Amino acid sequence: MRGLVRGLLWGLKWLLGILLLAGGVGWYLLRPEVMPAQLVLTGGEIITMAPGATDAPEAILITDGVITAIGSLAELSASGAPVHDLGGQVLTPGLIEPHTHPIATALLGAVVDISGFTHASRAQVMQSLRDAADRTALTPWLVAYGWDPVAIADLDPPTLAELDAISPDRPLVVITQMLHEVYANSAAMRAAGIALVSNTSVEGVIRDAQGRATGGFRELAAVNSILGAMPTADPALVELLVRKTYADYARAGYTSIGITGAVGKHADPVGLLRHIGASDAPLRAYLYLLPDQEEPLGGSDDFRILGRKFWMDGSPFTGGAAFAEPYEHSALTTDRMHLPHGHLGPLTHEAEGFGQNLERLQAEGHQIAVHVQGERAIDHVLDAFEAAGPPKGLSHRLEHNALITEAQIVRAKNLGLSLGFFVDHIYYYGDALPDIVGDRANRYMPVGTAVAAGVVTTLHGDHPASPIDPMRTLRVAVERGSVSGQTRTAPDQAISRAQALKAMTLDAARQLGQGDLIGSIEVGKRADFTLFEGNPLTGDWSDLAVTGTWKQGQPVHLGLTSWLRLGPAWAAAKAMMF
Repeated sequence: MRGLVRGLLWGLKWLLGILLLAGGVGWYLLRPEVMPAQLVLTGGEIITMAPGATDAPEAILITDGVITAIGSLAELSASGAPVHDLGGQVLTPGLIEPHTHPIATALLGAVVDISGFTHASRAQVMQSLRDAADRTALTPWLVAYGWDPVAIADLDPPTLAELDAISPDRPLVVITQMLHEVYANSAAMRAAGIALVSNTSVEGVIRDAQGRATGGFRELAAVNSILGAMPTADPALVELLVRKTYADYARAGYTSIGITGAVGKHADPVGLLRHIGASDAPLRAYLYLLPDQEEPLGGSDDFRILGRKFWMDGSPFTGGAAFAEPYEHSALTTDRMHLPHGHLGPLTHEAEGFGQNLERLQAEGHQIAVHVQGERAIDHVLDAFEAAGPPKGLSHRLEHNALITEAQIVRAKNLGLSLGFFVDHIYYYGDALPDIVGDRANRYMPVGTAVAAGVVTTLHGDHPASPIDPMRTLRVAVERGSVSGQTRTAPDQAISRAQALKAMTLDAARQLGQGDLIGSIEVGKRADFTLFEGNPLTGDWSDLAVTGTWKQGQPVHLGLTSWLRLGPAWAAAKAMMF
């Protein structure tokens, strides 16, 4: 019987390979016709986002992927270029996601989903883990993603005994939604070389009073001690998953992404992203290296390395944000987040040498992006930027900025920094924020203050920490509402739709140092566009929908041909077969 089963599996794997090959060839043969090199776009409303623009133009002339004229249809038709009718759709500059992690998004999208987006109770989460215990996964380890005690009210941390009961011999890792905490079973800790009992205290490795591991690992250094031991998935399969994720960004309406750290388990993540960028990707990608990565700056319009990413503190939802005042003392922080009364999140180990690293990297032309949530972390970074002096053509970035103060915003502006805000905190966790930061929720994610101060201000989704959806990001910045509809967090920090769209187009391009190439519809810029059903500046939210994107003067096609490549598909099939 076992021989028969093995034979059937072998045959099915060969069949899968043949189907992949046949399907890929079929889709390649059916690829849509490309647009001509010179083309006039008209027949829809055009929102340029160009500084000082007042009237919407009637038409745009594109030549070899670049906007060469903007004006009336009569004027541009004189070029002799064919005319493409937009069919009443609304055309904007291509949306830009300035802070995301596509490799991690791809890989975590293929593991066990236990998120608060799909689960309402601890019982449901634990059942999903039990159901997945014997499933085939990307690697021999079982990985689950989305544990979220803030979104799920009764989600106490899993005990080591629970994790061992679910998976006695197979390594099991449970990753929290914001990626700053994991839980591991005994098999995973043994595989990572972490003692189950030890009298040595290691920051972030949670042990009880007797030195016994609880399975909890908090913040980046401790988290990486577990995740670093995980085996890597087949590289061809990872490539396909990342390409599919690029298509997901494009389908959502993005034409460019800023990758703030090539995080995700892969032998050569930078090489993977460079390879994808060089092979007709549906997006432009701009990368910030991790502190330990050494790669030359620069690249092409499709893939470019801009600088470095650092972390100065952690997540507000694990106790890792370096606030100026302690976390609120509440049932949430005490019973589910397990924070002691008076808890202050620490600065990371990267903070110790940040100033010295900054001076060297800045001199080498690196743009620096820094994860900061609390006021203490922000002050530390501002002090370092001030000490380093003017950055000679660079505009560094502060990321997330949960509780940045008005004085810090002004100081950031004077230092030439841009500010990126992760407004999805307000949407997914707005109801719980008073239990985490108390009255400080009244100034949480102060986007309005940043915009009013004239700082280059952007909005991001930090995927996979939130689902890819720019329309949600736009709406949250405008309405400041929670997913339940019960809470509006700091409503005085709301911005207008035009300001939010600018944050996701022109200001995002400026933050990436690409304002001369993308971000608005102006002569000389790349012809990257997002098409909408409904007007994002005036239409009812329920009627708005992204209908497509253009990159470099060509519509982005989002079928299998946008991500399926025969080489990696065949390599992945062979890996399954043998």
